[in-house]
Order: sequence, then structure tokens, then C-alpha cells
Amino acid sequence: MRPSPSSATPQLFGLTDAKRRSIRRWLFGGMVLLMLGGVAVGFVPYYAVSREMQSFCAALAVGSPLAQAQAEATARGYDVVVGADDRVLLKIPQLAPQVPSKRGCELRVGAGGALVSAVYSDSL
Repeated sequence: MRPSPSSATPQLFGLTDAKRRSIRRWLFGGMVLLMLGGVAVGFVPYYAVSREMQSFCAALAVGSPLAQAQAEATARGYDVVVGADDRVLLKIPQLAPQVPSKRGCELRVGAGGALVSAVYSDSL
């Protein structure tokens, strides 16, 4: 006489196969959620700052003084890079020292230090 399949397989910690599969699915599902949460914690703030930079750049009024735009950018924590020509770059702070930020706002300055244009760019 042959033993039945359920009695032939040993039960791990007294759990049935169905219960072990259920625990395994919950465990792997939790690990996937933790991984996705870690990725979100790493990249969502950077995405949010770039969206904020876009709206800040669009809100800068043409003809306003450059000093005012620089003061607002510094207050928000943006890096201000003054070029040799009539360009001023407002950059998002670096994510890490090895990863330079390429996103920001390019300001063109006219005569008298007045703002001529403000354009957001993904590749400064």
C-alpha cells in the first residue's frame, strides 16, 4: 500500500504547502514594496526640485533686476553660477558629489542688469 501524497511530504514548521506559498508571496511582495519605496525616496525629491525649478524659472519677470532673481534663487537653495558673458545659471543642487546637476534655469541679462529672458533647461 502506497502512502498518500500529503502524508509523504514533510511539513515545514507544521505548515501546509498552501500556507507556505501564502507566506512566501507576502514576504516577496513586501520586499518588492520596500525596494520600490527605496527608489522613490531616492528620486522623488530630485524630481520635485526640478519641477519646482521649472515653475520658478517661468515665474521670473522679464525686466526685473538680476540681483532680485539671484537673491530669490539663493533663498531657495539653488546654486548661482555667474558666467563671463551676459549669462547667469541657476542650478539645482547636486544629488551627490560625483553627479553634477545639469538641470537649471539660464538667465540672460541685458544692459543695466535687467533680466532679458529666463529659460529652463535639462542640459546646462
